[in-house]
Amino acid sequence: MESLNHTLFLALNASASPPAPLVLFALVAAKYLILLVPLHILLVWAGGTRAMRFLAVTSVVALSLALLLNGIMGLLVYTPRPFILGIGHTLIEHRPSASFPSNHGTVVFTYAVTLALFSVGRLALVVACMGGLVAWSRIYLGVHFPLDMLGAALVSAVVSLGSVHGMLRYGRTLFDFSDRLHSSFSEGGYLQATLQSARDAAVESIRGVVKRIRTPTSKSAAG
Repeated sequence: MESLNHTLFLALNASASPPAPLVLFALVAAKYLILLVPLHILLVWAGGTRAMRFLAVTSVVALSLALLLNGIMGLLVYTPRPFILGIGHTLIEHRPSASFPSNHGTVVFTYAVTLALFSVGRLALVVACMGGLVAWSRIYLGVHFPLDMLGAALVSAVVSLGSVHGMLRYGRTLFDFSDRLHSSFSEGGYLQATLQSARDAAVESIRGVVKRIRTPTSKSAAG
């Protein structure tokens, strides 16, 4: 399994002299796509129907539990990243934390599975494709193995299923609290401010990406 994992990694990892546009595309996917998940959850909670707010709260629960599980797994069984083992080419700096499973992959895949369980099929497919792009980009840039992404997908599936089931059976108190919070924001005029802040954050993120694309880099592999 380890040999296959390394072989797949080397097949997907960047070459010694990768094309600068492809590196930039991978950098954007690896660093910024994940931000769309919390942003979308916030917008759904702030501006959606009661059913959509339940989806948003469930997504937050699933994401929190999935990342907690990842942290525990990383502490119990440390898996070195490719650059720690001296395998392939690393195009971005990253701390030597546990490689398995990928937190970035977990965030996107967890949201995709949660959306699918709530029968939001088209959006779930879009987010799943986005997760695939994130997975590829982080392997391409040399900070994860393919098995890390498979592990992320498995964690996401298990935790999302458990979270949806748990929220449907035992999540009434948490959701009622969320609803009261939503009502307070709405009545105080804070909800509109929250939506505007989210929109502003999205615009600034897009501007940052566009600026990076327009700015030539002498060290495309530096990240």
